[in-house]
Amino acid sequence: MLRMAHRQSKDIDLFVPDPQYLGYVNPRLSDVAEGISTDYEEAAEFIKLYLPDGEIDVIVGQPLTDTPYDTINYGERMIRVETSAEIIAKKMWHRGDRAKGRDLFDLCAVANAEPEQLEMAKPFMVRHGTAFLQALTERENVLRREFLVIDAIGETMDFNQCLLQAESIIRPLL
Repeated sequence: MLRMAHRQSKDIDLFVPDPQYLGYVNPRLSDVAEGISTDYEEAAEFIKLYLPDGEIDVIVGQPLTDTPYDTINYGERMIRVETSAEIIAKKMWHRGDRAKGRDLFDLCAVANAEPEQLEMAKPFMVRHGTAFLQALTERENVLRREFLVIDAIGETMDFNQCLLQAESIIRPLL
């Protein structure tokens, strides 16, 4: 989540509205994409490019929230950056049933720094909310290890406190 600068990330997620766009970034179909990486994973709804410094995920997905992005100046270019609400909405809607330590970390970071953004994401937490909370319990040791190796920027968060915070955010929605 570039916009919050709360942790180092090893990947970039780019969302496109139509699966046909994936052909432009598929090393099997595009010489330009092959010049970027020959190590990749493809499926009907995404392409994952593996690079030495991280990954680029190009994912087919429509915006979920009413205001999915802001336009910001980054490196002398105007770019669209998803709002924190859109990021949390997509994490919970598309993969909330496969909770990761960084998802818990991001959820709590947004809750603490931008609670109004969290409110806009809440409708999209219902779909997998039960599975997310169940994973926090059933896979607690794995998630704790993932959480503890997050390269936090600035203030760190306590795993146990984040568990309680996630429960207090999601449980009332179910």
